[in-house]
Amino acid sequence: MPEHNKPTHDLKTVQSVFSNTQGLHITGTALRDAAALGYGSEGIIETIQSIEASHFYKSMPSEKKPGTWQDVYRVPDGDIELYVKFTSDVVTEFRLLSFKER
Repeated sequence: MPEHNKPTHDLKTVQSVFSNTQGLHITGTALRDAAALGYGSEGIIETIQSIEASHFYKSMPSEKKPGTWQDVYRVPDGDIELYVKFTSDVVTEFRLLSFKER
């Protein structure tokens, strides 16, 4: 399936879900990558809240869950640009898949 150049998920809804630590559902890989960059849960949440529509990079199909789409944002943070990817999730509404330096 080809990538899309428009987000699959509403950014404001994602930011609403990821507005506190109870809503932060994140893969182990994303959590480890964020920690390696010095981000804790609060820093991850702050970064997600800072995402703007102009940071959107692409929407791509999931390799592991056919029919599921993942939105990717390139988020500037100081001297680095972060690669932040999330998808919809049956249990938790949204799940953060990637949080790493691009």
